[in-house]
Amino acid sequence: MDVLKDLKSQRQKNIEYVENSLIAEAYSILKGETNSKDVSFMGLSSNSNNALVSVNLKLDSNRIFTQKDIKRSCENLGLRFLDFKCYNAELPYDVHIKKNAFEIEMGKEMKFMMLTEASNFCSKFPNTQQLLFAEIGRGEYYFIYQWGREYSKYRKITSLPYRNVEFLFVHIVLISTILTIVTPTTFITTKPNIDYFSMIRMAYFFWCVVFLSSMFAYYVIGIRKGLNNTQWDSASFL
Repeated sequence: MDVLKDLKSQRQKNIEYVENSLIAEAYSILKGETNSKDVSFMGLSSNSNNALVSVNLKLDSNRIFTQKDIKRSCENLGLRFLDFKCYNAELPYDVHIKKNAFEIEMGKEMKFMMLTEASNFCSKFPNTQQLLFAEIGRGEYYFIYQWGREYSKYRKITSLPYRNVEFLFVHIVLISTILTIVTPTTFITTKPNIDYFSMIRMAYFFWCVVFLSSMFAYYVIGIRKGLNNTQWDSASFL
């Protein structure tokens, strides 16, 4: 599972982004420009009154992602998007070069963000995928570099129940339904001559829902410390 591909997929689903990109592309064609985006960054001027000035740079629009895109990928894959300062491991040499080169190009110190799983923020030797972004304002982030081993192709499936409360409840009901169907009647009740479809089986279904809800609640609150949609940008549970 390539995180960058998932990010690009989420961006394509973002109708607002697609519409804005088409407008920007049409405008660029009229100006004779291709595959670039004008982005304004606020910085301090060198004059004595420290007035704010705007610096216009051309950035690759294909490397720009909105906070909405990143949040959806975090929810889908169970990842964290946190300040670079939360990252404890040593950066590879290539990442250092690209990070410093971007700041030199910008002409000022930038705020960098890391996108990876929670365990990589705590580990000194993370080996799964990690993505470095620079915050460029207006809720947008510029992709700098990606390194590490790709996640399992089943990660999106295993993270599916923990995206939000709605997904979790649907999975609880689904599992309860399967258990209700496959469980023999003799296991549910000792009364003889009970039909397969009866109120006792219905009561067993609701018992399964309550039981599984309590088990998942304990796991989510006590072990996972929250669902993906609530912890994707939280550093308090690292």
